Amino acid sequence: MAACDKQDAGEQPVKTLVEAICHKYIDDMEVEVDVHVFVPKRGPAKISESGDLILPRNLHLTDCDVGLAGDCDELSRMCQGVCELDLMQNKITQWTEVFKVIKEIPNLTFLNLTSNPLSFCEELVDPDLVFPGVKQLVLNHTHIDWGSLVHILQVFPGLTELHLSLNDYTVLINIPDDFSYPSLHKLHFNGNNVTDWSQIKQLGHTFTQLKNLVLTTCELTSLGDKEEIAAAFPHLCVLNINKTCISKWEEIDKLRLFPALTDVRVVGIPLFEGIPDKKRRQLMIARTPNVVYLNGSIVPAQEREDAERAFVRHYMDGDNKPTRYDELEARYGKLDALVNIDMKPPSSCKVTVILDDRQEEMDVCVNQTVKQFKKFLTNFVGQPPAKWVLFYHETELNFGPRRMVYPNRKLYAYNVSDGDEFIIMMKS
Repeated sequence: MAACDKQDAGEQPVKTLVEAICHKYIDDMEVEVDVHVFVPKRGPAKISESGDLILPRNLHLTDCDVGLAGDCDELSRMCQGVCELDLMQNKITQWTEVFKVIKEIPNLTFLNLTSNPLSFCEELVDPDLVFPGVKQLVLNHTHIDWGSLVHILQVFPGLTELHLSLNDYTVLINIPDDFSYPSLHKLHFNGNNVTDWSQIKQLGHTFTQLKNLVLTTCELTSLGDKEEIAAAFPHLCVLNINKTCISKWEEIDKLRLFPALTDVRVVGIPLFEGIPDKKRRQLMIARTPNVVYLNGSIVPAQEREDAERAFVRHYMDGDNKPTRYDELEARYGKLDALVNIDMKPPSSCKVTVILDDRQEEMDVCVNQTVKQFKKFLTNFVGQPPAKWVLFYHETELNFGPRRMVYPNRKLYAYNVSDGDEFIIMMKS
């Protein structure tokens, strides 16, 4: 979504939404004295036979210095066909201006107010101020407080999706005990500072029909008490806990306790550090029999059986067996140890590094990052990493070289094996 054009780099005055629309979409041409012709200058906007501006259904006005609604009659005339309105990163400070805008857009279903300073909303006294047609509301980085959010939810009684990410929440306060909001099915709560699952539990008791909860990059270390999970989230089907702070397998085991949970996203957590992708997936699948989709891909029946058998073999000689082990041993019986499954990757591999017509065999530590490896190769190349690019070639599968574009990814994540190749190409 493109931002509106800026006249200079300094602070711009606050505009009305009507002014921002005209600036983005209209060229005002004077053909005779006091006679103007409006011509759409970009995008899918059109002019009707009567001379009215016809805006696109999805209206994007990011970073346009909008702070006010403007002329309501003009706004209504232009926005009759608009269904989605993106006002991200503008200067709206008053919810009364937001409500003025929505009143003039009868078909609005999606509203994005990300990065507008809308932290506070007074208690509403107008019982007729209701917008049931709005289904998706984005309030990321608005820092709206919870008391104000309760007022806002009463204005939007039909929301099915709500975004409350990056609002620096640590505790959820000012939610009345008897307040519930049953229409919401999907909640994005990414990047907040909540560390205690008891706070997340309040979300479940407030949004009683929640089916999809996204908690990426929250500072959570636990999924709470086992006895409370089912009561708080009886309908939750999808849970995203990517890049949280979970570091114990016992927390992963709690995913079984969500009564309706079938789809889980969990990558980038401390628990998985040092575990190869395949082994990590096997352990996840074996511990969560209710999960049908793991990190976006379906879990076929054969993969589940293979993972469960590998799980039994991995733990059968250990003293502290997980609860899940007894269940799976009862299903598969005593299994012969096929291999000694080591959950840690090998510390080093013998690979070939190639630059033009030069090549050299090296013992490479796979626990280092791509950035560290490129620094290690600087002496071999004779140029700093900024002057060249690095490709990895898995020789056994021979899918061809692939560029290593993630500087903080460790080499073991590429499943580097003895005999593989790293190819260096100088930038032109």
